[in-house]
Amino acid sequence: MKKLMLALASIALMATAAMADAPAAAPTEVKMKIKAKEKDGTVKAKVAITHNMLTYDQAKKKGKEANFITHITATVGDKVVYDASTSQFLSKNPLIKFSFAGKKGDEIKITYTQLKGEVFFATKKIK
Repeated sequence: MKKLMLALASIALMATAAMADAPAAAPTEVKMKIKAKEKDGTVKAKVAITHNMLTYDQAKKKGKEANFITHITATVGDKVVYDASTSQFLSKNPLIKFSFAGKKGDEIKITYTQLKGEVFFATKKIK
């Protein structure tokens, strides 16, 4: 049993090392509806993402592979202003709302990652 545990641990370490050496996929720019307005030093943001959010059960019924958003991040410059890990239970075409301290003219960048690791982003200037 101990040898089996050691073998499994070494396999896990090799897989982790291989993933770390693999080049990250370049993010792809997509169309998202982003509204970001500043008032009194606070920016209110609304982000509408068009995504079918195909769950495991839905994919099985349709004979396709599951595909849903697993992570959403919003950044202004180098500062992360919103960060969420999501699951297959996020609604189809999600609408995300959040607020943060910011100013007009800055650019907000929304990035999301799908189940297979594909990364997509969109940017918008804060009004």
